[in-house]
Amino acid sequence: MSEELRARALAEGRRQLVERGALGLDQTGVADALAVDPAELDRLFPGRHDLLTALIVEAYDAMGDSAERALAEAVESGLEPLQRWIAVARGVRGWSVANPHQYELIYGTTIPGYDAPPETMIAGARTAVALLSVLHQAQSEGALVSRPDDAPPPAPVQTAVRGLSEGMMAGLPDDVIARTLIAWTQLFGMVSFSVFGHIAAFGDDPVAFCDHAADAMGRYVGLQPTAG
Repeated sequence: MSEELRARALAEGRRQLVERGALGLDQTGVADALAVDPAELDRLFPGRHDLLTALIVEAYDAMGDSAERALAEAVESGLEPLQRWIAVARGVRGWSVANPHQYELIYGTTIPGYDAPPETMIAGARTAVALLSVLHQAQSEGALVSRPDDAPPPAPVQTAVRGLSEGMMAGLPDDVIARTLIAWTQLFGMVSFSVFGHIAAFGDDPVAFCDHAADAMGRYVGLQPTAG
């Protein structure tokens, strides 16, 4: 019963996001809409913060599912690493455009007073891990090229690169890590343009434009085409 109520509460929370946005999410209103005792809902979500966290984790997981599914299909189809990178980006964009309010919850304006707990970061990392798996596989296949810049990046970037090189990006060249950080921000800038309707001026086929941008960013990071 608790799992059923949890699923219903999250569905109502998503509905409220569409109507009111994250700031308008009201736990008492969720209980009223479900016709349940607020105390019963409180046992699952002790406060609004907990309901928000569950919705955020759900959104990150849904995006991660889409990214991982796109990658798995690309691998199964025998696509080269650069095309796998594009496929993951397409999966991220496709989910985001189809679920704009959930996307806004995780990549929109910061919610005042909300402090994200670790479980949101774990769920949020799934999309990044999908892209990083492309880079690691490309490296093992000789399809990832390191091109150190003549001028080193600013000190704060070097610090970030060192931290990542000792963690989830261990084994990748420092210049690839630095470029991946830039590509990551470009990906979500492009996705945000798509979600919020700012990409129409770039052509009649936004999917083709975004695929082109993902291809350019993949090459910028160091992915090289292996097929003729």
